[in-house]
Amino acid sequence: MRRRRLLMTGGAAFFTGISGCARTSGQSAANFNATSPAFSTNSELPTRFTCDGAGVSPPLIVENIPKPTAALAVAVEYDRGVINEPVLWTLWNVPTQNRIPADIPRTATVDSLDGARQGRRPGQPPGYDPPCPPAGKVYEHRFQVHALSEELRVKGGATHDTARDAIGNNVLASSRITVTYTRSAETTEQE
Repeated sequence: MRRRRLLMTGGAAFFTGISGCARTSGQSAANFNATSPAFSTNSELPTRFTCDGAGVSPPLIVENIPKPTAALAVAVEYDRGVINEPVLWTLWNVPTQNRIPADIPRTATVDSLDGARQGRRPGQPPGYDPPCPPAGKVYEHRFQVHALSEELRVKGGATHDTARDAIGNNVLASSRITVTYTRSAETTEQE
């Protein structure tokens, strides 16, 4: 168990570390930017995108995609402490477009995004797992968008860890939106 936690911590630290990295010879990666029309950095994640609401994936806007980006990837994780940073969503091989719509279906392959692929948590279907932390404590959630140097060969439905490793090996540029979410005790009592 300790070895697994150590590996998870190392992987999460690596993945978090790449979010600031950029290597490209074309258009500047420094201007690469991801935002959402539904929330902004340092704001509260709207309930719609959590287990207390509809639980749908949020819309994302991507600007200044550097050349030679082959595809985009998205990864969402939340901070449960030094040992544990669970990944809630991996989406990769997204065409280099400026908008990723909300409410991506929970399928291994996303036809509406030209065959983009999604990962899964063990025992769960592929796609966005809405945040559902314990009540009463503020949890930080990181929505990271990556410009990839090449499309990934990872099949849809792979685990988030497998997808995260492949994404981390092909990042040209990254942008992060950090939000918080706090579940109320009233919400969890209704479950």
